[in-house]
Amino acid sequence: MTAVGDNRPRELHWYHAGPMLFGDLGTSRLYVLGLAFYFTRHASLFHIAFVNVLLVLVGVCYLIICRKYPDGGGVYSSARGTSRALAVVGGLMLCADYTVTAALSCLDAFRYLGVGGEIMGISLELLCTIGAIAVIGAANWFGPRGMGRIALIVALVTVVLTAIIAVCALPSLHHTRIELPVRERYSIAAWGGAWVGFTEIVLALSGIEAIANMTGIMVPPVRTTSRKSILPVLAEVVVLNLILGAAMNALPDAKLIDPEGHALGTDNMMSLLATAYVGPAFSHAASFVFGALLLSAVNTAIADLMAIQYMMARDGELPSLLGRLNRHGVPHYGLLVAMLVPAALLLIFPDITQLAGLYAVGVVAAITINLLTTGSTSQFELRPWERRILLGVGGVMACILVTLLFNKPSARAFSMAVLVVGLGGRLFTLAGRSGLAPTASHAARLLAVACITGQAALTAFVPAANTVSLLSSVAAAGLLVWVSKRVSTGAPTTALHTPLENLEGDYSPVTTYVLAASRPSSLIDGVIQDARHRQAGVVVVYVREVAIPVSGAGKAEDLADDQVARSVFAEALAPARRLGVPVRLVYLIGGAVADQILETAIEADASKIYMQIRKRRGILSFFKGDVIGPVAERLPENMELVVRA
Repeated sequence: MTAVGDNRPRELHWYHAGPMLFGDLGTSRLYVLGLAFYFTRHASLFHIAFVNVLLVLVGVCYLIICRKYPDGGGVYSSARGTSRALAVVGGLMLCADYTVTAALSCLDAFRYLGVGGEIMGISLELLCTIGAIAVIGAANWFGPRGMGRIALIVALVTVVLTAIIAVCALPSLHHTRIELPVRERYSIAAWGGAWVGFTEIVLALSGIEAIANMTGIMVPPVRTTSRKSILPVLAEVVVLNLILGAAMNALPDAKLIDPEGHALGTDNMMSLLATAYVGPAFSHAASFVFGALLLSAVNTAIADLMAIQYMMARDGELPSLLGRLNRHGVPHYGLLVAMLVPAALLLIFPDITQLAGLYAVGVVAAITINLLTTGSTSQFELRPWERRILLGVGGVMACILVTLLFNKPSARAFSMAVLVVGLGGRLFTLAGRSGLAPTASHAARLLAVACITGQAALTAFVPAANTVSLLSSVAAAGLLVWVSKRVSTGAPTTALHTPLENLEGDYSPVTTYVLAASRPSSLIDGVIQDARHRQAGVVVVYVREVAIPVSGAGKAEDLADDQVARSVFAEALAPARRLGVPVRLVYLIGGAVADQILETAIEADASKIYMQIRKRRGILSFFKGDVIGPVAERLPENMELVVRA
């Protein structure tokens, strides 16, 4: 049996995916409301309304995308059918988005928690933020599923608290002060200023991409699951954002603007609204929950950042190092990147408004690429209205992207740095896998290193607004794409999985044993010997956990990359050859370990299941859960479970 990593179990229900989406869309209001007032003052209600309209349109587009791409509808998967390079660009833009999401959400969490002051001249808030990223990253070493349950509870409590604030604010909405975003109807400058103000707060769109990328593990039918995941969250976000936006503008200016004319509540507007409409005690409790939700968003962003790196690394588009899994199914080098880059970003941009300027470029670029490639694809049939809405909304997103790149030099520099470094890593990887002559391969790798080094120097020493810096980055990115296209022609385009050696043995088995092994041990030899005495066949199953939320798209994990699995199988084959025992090897990837073991045993009609996986205790049990318990609870009556250390 060959590896089946590209056929992961579909376990994501709508009541799992919905809270995950809310973790991004719902969390965004915690800083979008304040930023909207910061940028546009009392015209903010119009801008919030326009963003909500755009959010609904984008949501409709992603319902189409999820239906058309049931095996992975994120930009990296969907754009791959049009262009590998374009898919990589989209994936890298998602990396930029998740990086800023982690940094921004973590910093804002401690603003809501009221952390302030300094220690030895260093901001305590910044120290706590970086420390929290380190702690959350350490938790992700185990691929924590327990954290997902906590996130669901926090999300539900947040919805209740937000609804309370909105209901308490309803009697005061007649005081809402509304200013038109354009006062001079015939002034091009006025319309341009309104458009720029609108683009400042489109960061509320983040999150849809992550859900689309998970259609490959959604419970079928994907169309129904995605619809149940997206529509309720969209309704909650749109309705409450409008009410809260009106409530914000109903407050007197003394609560929104300080004596020097600076906007208040930029980073904790929900706390300000809770205090004004419900009371200080409620505000303190709500702020704690809001901070917890933001920290949950940090965890989600880190997991998503690991996932997109893993997918591209497994496809050979990024260094394979980023796709290597630890014993808990987590790409540990990818996790290191997901921790270090947001922390470094916080050291450079320790302010909410600065991070917000970096935020929107990544998600807008990814959405733009996804909508335009899906709307113009010929891979499947689209209804005329579906194609029109995909291309139309994609065109609007493209205009927003151009505006952001023009008006946000820091965001432009950051996105170009991510793009050039990522494309350089791609060329370095492709050159190593290509069939080019050694001289040409070395030259391509040298070019990749030169571009990465040059981009690092530009980002560090040249002002972001410098036109030469932009042109140099664009030229480097174009050169890397052009060279990569030529190098990739000599690289293998299909995944060649390592075949598994199954033994026929010297007898016909009268029964079957299933051995679920997690490591080489003496148990394996003992089971093979027992099988010989009882004329049984043996199915040795090894489950490679993939704990990060990735879809089934892309290249599967291969047995050749899994040293532990190869050691387990070698340990089983040696005595089986010596004793003539029929052995079948099964290598499974992803999904719940207990489910995979039981399904294999039922398929093989086994009489016994041998497990030498130790029970998980302590912190590991919290993060991963027990394996033996679920197998024992759901064991068919005709099977016997034998557990040995």
